[in-house]
Amino acid sequence: MSRWQWIQLLAFEGFWLLAVAGQNRWLAPVVLLLLVHFVFTPSRRADSRVLSLALLGLAVDGGLAWAGVFAFDHPPWWLALLWAGFVLTLGHSLVWLRGFAPWLLALTGALAGASSYLAGWRLGAVQLPLGFWVSALVLALVWAALLPLLVRLDRRLRSD
Repeated sequence: MSRWQWIQLLAFEGFWLLAVAGQNRWLAPVVLLLLVHFVFTPSRRADSRVLSLALLGLAVDGGLAWAGVFAFDHPPWWLALLWAGFVLTLGHSLVWLRGFAPWLLALTGALAGASSYLAGWRLGAVQLPLGFWVSALVLALVWAALLPLLVRLDRRLRSD
């Protein structure tokens, strides 16, 4: 990975923690980190195009919340920012995912995607009304399909 990709990966980890732990209280630093990404990114135009993928993630999360898989105390504005930050990683620090076989990408999505939400639950950012195991299974199945789709769409949007 290039120096930029390492920096972007580490910045996203901090971004994730600020968004999830701070939730709506820490929106300003989260927005600032997104803006810093656009100052330093080597692909500003392509990054702007892939931001639309955040809407797909929000739609999936909205469906999961509607179905009762998880719930929030307040409208999770921080989650919209988190989705924007995540989709930006697909063309930078997580670009290596493009080389995965589809089954491995699905497995990675199942494990990493579900783990991210479960970590958010442990930090108090989300409730799991269906309980830990049912929620973990549903999230794993959703992310097994979602990550391969996001990686494919990211590649397509960046090649235009």
